[in-house]
Amino acid sequence: MIFITRDMQNSDVRTWIISLCLCIFCFVVPLQGYVIGNDLGMGIQGAMFRYQVTGSGNSIITLTQDLSYVTSGIYSGKTANSVIFWISGTGVLVFTTIFTLIYGNRLPQRYLKFIIIGLLGAGILYLGSCVAQYGVLFSGPAGISLPAGVFFLFLLALLLQFYQGLFYNESVQFPSG
Repeated sequence: MIFITRDMQNSDVRTWIISLCLCIFCFVVPLQGYVIGNDLGMGIQGAMFRYQVTGSGNSIITLTQDLSYVTSGIYSGKTANSVIFWISGTGVLVFTTIFTLIYGNRLPQRYLKFIIIGLLGAGILYLGSCVAQYGVLFSGPAGISLPAGVFFLFLLALLLQFYQGLFYNESVQFPSG
């Protein structure tokens, strides 16, 4: 249980911004854009969904559909590995987001390292998914990937590491324990 000192003002701690950013990464921000090989289609992929435009039509593919494609054998090989990496990255991102939501605006500064590790872990898994599908240079026979949103995830981790003063006032002290 966390106790806040009496002299602490709510305006001194702004960790709710971290929770908001993580929710936006979970539900809104596309983490990668891609072109399917031989220009068969293109799409964007967020943490929870994929929107794809092909000659067969437009489709929204959720994470649960992707997982069922892997378990039923529709996806195999590189595509299945890519989906498993992506789902794992989303699991880490969702867990990290829930962690920040539980603490809300009372996140102790010493727990910030867990959020940074979660962001880096999710980003590495997302990049692993792109590499598994498209190759080390994000380009290959399967198409081209632009994981720009993943790099913004890394940018948020760097921001949290080096600019903690944006979220915590120096005068705020959380008691240990």
